[in-house]
Amino acid sequence: MGKKTPDAPQPYNPSQVSAAQGAINRETAVAQTQLNQLDEFTPYGSSTYAPTGDPTPQGIQRYARTFKLDPAQQAILDQQNRVSRELSTVAGDQVGRVGETLATPFTYEGMPAGGDAAQVGQTVSNLTAMTQNPYDLQAGKSFAPTAQGIGAAADAGTQAAITAAESFSTPFDYSSAPAAPEADAAARQQVIDSMYGQAQSRLDPRFEGEQRAMENQLANSGIPRGSEAFSSAMRDFNLGKTDAYQTALNSAIQAGGAEQSRLFGIGTQARQNAISEQNYLRALPAAEQQQLMGMYGQEQALRQGQFDAMGAVRDREIDEQLRQRQIPMQELQNLAQAQTGLFGLNDQQRQRVIEEQAYLRNLPLNETAALMSGTQINNPTFGAASTSAIAAPDYAGLTASNYANQVNAYNTQLGLKGAKYGAQGDLAAALGGAAIAKWG
Repeated sequence: MGKKTPDAPQPYNPSQVSAAQGAINRETAVAQTQLNQLDEFTPYGSSTYAPTGDPTPQGIQRYARTFKLDPAQQAILDQQNRVSRELSTVAGDQVGRVGETLATPFTYEGMPAGGDAAQVGQTVSNLTAMTQNPYDLQAGKSFAPTAQGIGAAADAGTQAAITAAESFSTPFDYSSAPAAPEADAAARQQVIDSMYGQAQSRLDPRFEGEQRAMENQLANSGIPRGSEAFSSAMRDFNLGKTDAYQTALNSAIQAGGAEQSRLFGIGTQARQNAISEQNYLRALPAAEQQQLMGMYGQEQALRQGQFDAMGAVRDREIDEQLRQRQIPMQELQNLAQAQTGLFGLNDQQRQRVIEEQAYLRNLPLNETAALMSGTQINNPTFGAASTSAIAAPDYAGLTASNYANQVNAYNTQLGLKGAKYGAQGDLAAALGGAAIAKWG
């Protein structure tokens, strides 16, 4: 008899696993909170934790955080509070004085007058009237130079330019120049045939003699005509012969091309020389006219110098007249600046008196506000305490992993038992077949 089939593992109750995991998490949170409730002590005060109230139905204890000043700091705080109370009392007594001050209307009577803008305006009006007086640049002054002399020289240069333009109006005509060369294919082929024929006249007798010598050598060596060795030797000989004739042909083609290029260049140069000579003859009148225009330009430069000298004399006379006109205008400007400065001083004086009266009016308010303010003690500053973290065990995960391991073990046992039964069945079938064959 075989062993009994193993029992399947019993699954865990999810409610029980969840409740157990919740309890573990709650205990971990309580422990982590207690670890992080660190008391702090500084030279200025302390921060401590202490239980407060009754625990929750789940048994969780609550804590309260208490800040306490150092005795010296506490004494300063008590003194400041006492001073603040006394100042508040004095400020309350000052409220009546502030009300009396505010009840008095603020007035500008009896204060210095501001600057008089009428005086400044009159000076500006006189300055404006003077600037509107028109200039007189003709009375008793030199006459402005004219461009008559410059114009005469310019006219002569213009005529020379017209003459040069007439020279350029003649159209180009290269009909008398040699015709442009063309590629002469016949001459090129003639050179090729000549060069290749010359090389062929040397190669034909050479290769005929070499072929006869090679055939005699093969026959003397016992290699009959028509054999593989004889055919191979002839192929090598014909290959070298073909390469030699092809090299001669390539050299002849290159020589033909070079000769064609040489003839084309000679023809091109001949035509270019003729065209250059014709262009020179065409440009010669223009060059002569340009030289003539340069001579007229020198004359024009001399007359331009005379014109500039006369203009400089007149400009100097006009500058003198302008300076004489600007002297009284500058005086009026100085007077306007002085009156403007006096205007600003008067305004400053009036503004200063107004500011003093406003200061006296606001003095009771400022004193009361000062009494109401006080210096407060600073609370001690505590640094961030280092925190500790406790990882709660994964009870649910461990439970699920354990159940999975049990299921895997159960399935493994079932597989082994099934394999055993299968082997026994195969053995029985084999024995039964043998018996049938024996008694058959």
